[in-house]
Amino acid sequence: MEYFWILVFAAIMLIVGIIMISLNALLGPREPQLYEDYPYECGVPLYDKDAQTTFHQGYYLLGLLLLLFDIEAAFLFPWTVVYRYLGVFGFIEMLIFIIILTYGLLYAWAKGALNWQFEIEEL
Repeated sequence: MEYFWILVFAAIMLIVGIIMISLNALLGPREPQLYEDYPYECGVPLYDKDAQTTFHQGYYLLGLLLLLFDIEAAFLFPWTVVYRYLGVFGFIEMLIFIIILTYGLLYAWAKGALNWQFEIEEL
């Protein structure tokens, strides 16, 4: 009986979802749009349907750096919660981790991975 309200909530959400989809089918536009089947990249329509275009390598490098520092942030939050129990060993371990990531950032900076001065090719 303790899960009854969870089932009621799930049933209500299912009914609301079905109603919303039905309203969209009934009240939505009937004629196809120009870009309806067109591939999108980040919400912006592509200039052509050819998926073999190239991107500047800076986008990939920036994505990898963002992923690296997101992982760092995700690793630091739980560490701060249990910091009191880890003691000096936990502090030194995290200090080494941050020094390695800082070295990686400085290396990427020195190699020009954060330099966005590049020529834009004309279409």
